[in-house]
Amino acid sequence: MRLIKGFEILFLGGALLAAAAVALWLAIWSPDAQIRDPLPLYRQASAEITPDATGKRDIQDVRLVDPENRPVTFSVSLPKGHVADDSVEKLPTLVVISGFRSAHHNLERIPEPGPNAIISYDYPYDSKEWKEAGFFSRALIARRVAYRLPNEVAGLMAWVRRQPWADTSRISLAGISLGAVALPVIKRRAAATGQTDGPSVIAYGGVDIQSLAAANLKISPSWIREIAAWIVWLMLKPLEPESHLPEISGPFLVINGKNDERLPAESVSRLQTLLPEPKTILNVEGAHIDGNRPEIIENTVRLARVWLVSQGALNPSR
Repeated sequence: MRLIKGFEILFLGGALLAAAAVALWLAIWSPDAQIRDPLPLYRQASAEITPDATGKRDIQDVRLVDPENRPVTFSVSLPKGHVADDSVEKLPTLVVISGFRSAHHNLERIPEPGPNAIISYDYPYDSKEWKEAGFFSRALIARRVAYRLPNEVAGLMAWVRRQPWADTSRISLAGISLGAVALPVIKRRAAATGQTDGPSVIAYGGVDIQSLAAANLKISPSWIREIAAWIVWLMLKPLEPESHLPEISGPFLVINGKNDERLPAESVSRLQTLLPEPKTILNVEGAHIDGNRPEIIENTVRLARVWLVSQGALNPSR
């Protein structure tokens, strides 16, 4: 028992020292610097085209690189023939930032996209590395990913505007789960770089990174979990949705589950209250969206598609 208590005191002391160091670093670093800085120059390194399972669409796997040669990867679903034909009709584009594991998995969950371009962004981390990492390693990975997200999505949108198939006046964003939490800072960064977008979907998101971390971290006892959640908040504080919500514009569609076990009710309520008008809020039956809950995914895709079409952001399926 004495050994266990000593370990807990040592852990708490180390955690507090680490948190103090991170807090000092964040106090020096201004989150608005990322918003104001020029967008890095992303160049296309590769683009491979393969037909999808239906044979009716082409999937273009694109890899951009920044000046430091760090990759930005995403997959584009287009009606067959659009990639190679400059004379085709211009298509509206929906960029999806999801919590699911890969770009292709996201696209597979959007049946019959119709005469639209659907882009699924790949998070810049290695899934094997994530599975093998401990708490502090995962926190550092999450921070690295989160701080790259705003620039990379803005760079992706700039790439879209250079494509012959793109209707540059109709580019929209959809953030789902983790993507919904990140969407406010992504939209703010994109707007600051001139990458304006249209109606946005925020599905199964919330605010207050500390409460979100506390609700999702699998750490015990509870007091250690609370400290870990605080450390996560300190590391990701400049990306806190509440800091960016007043600076973004809609219209918005917000979808949340009434029995979401991963988002505290207060977190959801504050998101829905703080999000600027105009906004449409749908609180639907069910738990958090998950790859093992296809009925929730199908309903979310259906609701988002209907709303985006009604806003003129997407073309209806033919």
